Amino acid sequence: MTELDFPLQRLIIYRNLLNDAVIGRTRQLAGWLQDPGRVAKGESESCFYSIWFDVIRKTRTFVLPDDPWRNYVLNLILEDENAFSLACEKVKTQPDSPVWPLAVHDLGILKQLYNLNWPSVAQGIGADIAADTACLTKLWPAQPSGHPLQRLRTRLMAGIHQLFIGNTDITVVVEALAEYYLTIGSGDMGKYGAFRWGQRLHGIENPDPIELDDLVGYEEQKKILLRNTEAFINGYRANNILLYGERGTGKSSSVKALLNRYACSGLRMIELAKSDLGFLGDIVEKIRERGFRFIIFLDDLSFEDFEVEYKHLKASIEGSLEATPDNVLLYVTSNRRHLVKETWRDRQSLDEEVHVSDSHQEKLSLVDRFGITICYPAPNQGQYLRIVQQLAQKHGLNLPDDDLKRKAIEWEMNYHGRSGRTAKQFITDLSAGK
Repeated sequence: MTELDFPLQRLIIYRNLLNDAVIGRTRQLAGWLQDPGRVAKGESESCFYSIWFDVIRKTRTFVLPDDPWRNYVLNLILEDENAFSLACEKVKTQPDSPVWPLAVHDLGILKQLYNLNWPSVAQGIGADIAADTACLTKLWPAQPSGHPLQRLRTRLMAGIHQLFIGNTDITVVVEALAEYYLTIGSGDMGKYGAFRWGQRLHGIENPDPIELDDLVGYEEQKKILLRNTEAFINGYRANNILLYGERGTGKSSSVKALLNRYACSGLRMIELAKSDLGFLGDIVEKIRERGFRFIIFLDDLSFEDFEVEYKHLKASIEGSLEATPDNVLLYVTSNRRHLVKETWRDRQSLDEEVHVSDSHQEKLSLVDRFGITICYPAPNQGQYLRIVQQLAQKHGLNLPDDDLKRKAIEWEMNYHGRSGRTAKQFITDLSAGK
């Protein structure tokens, strides 16, 4: 039996793949098929079916669902973090690189694994699986992602898939992979554009699809945000940003929309809760050597006067002995301009503190470390009604202007006051009743 006769044990760069359970069982099955007398038929059948159980179980997450096995192997290759893939994230690796011949060596082996003839293997062990395993994927039709990064990833994966199944020279496959890693990345960084922290970085499967064009008004604020972010994406020095102002004015949405615009240009975003500020240094250490630009996003941040977590933030922005990496920025939103709550007591010596002004300046110094602060004020009535009109037009609501304005004013008076969020909630209610 030769279908499983390829030397996976000789992998060098992609040796992490040997730790995958499916690949491990495939190697075990290969050994049994080389010496059929070593194991009972039932045991080899069980191994065969357990391999396919795990492969089919992941079919929902595959980009090319008409070919489960190849999808499985391709995902392992593309998501593996190794010397080749991590080097390519920063700059496209060339044939004169020391890791290039090692990648050629490994991918020559993995191409055999990729094109494994499973129906022939099934026949060899007497399994009664259908010859065309692709029919199994009809259980879960492909669900194309609407996120720009996932669409780009799908397109590039389809091209690499074609190279693997064809008679293409393996060096061409390596070149395509180098381009993929440079454009998309490896590991979870190539799979997700957004992350949240929970003892480690967890990829966000369905990031908010909001676009900057969905945010009506605040054009000057968006212009400042875009200018700084584009400089950052293009490799120039850029500033940490504090977005502050009234609730519901679009501060958080403005930041989240940046990911949808720039994810395909190498931007990644990490959402961090105030309670996890103590891990900020650990996060920065994990991402400083990656080939991406990271925005660490802290939403709705503020501190009471007794909370001291803000000192972690101060040190991370400026003040630590370790240099802040060029590929990390902090974007923070808050309803407070100064982030740390101040009271009149802070300006008096009621608690008998000798140097009252020192404590006062310490609290104010946090905001000073943001190079840019952007204010999002509450809209006046005219601005609020313009937001309502544009949202109504976008959602195809054809109401006379006078009726629309009257109902919008009644809504903001009865609910949460004038804001972009209130306008959106009003249009949602109006759309449900049309």
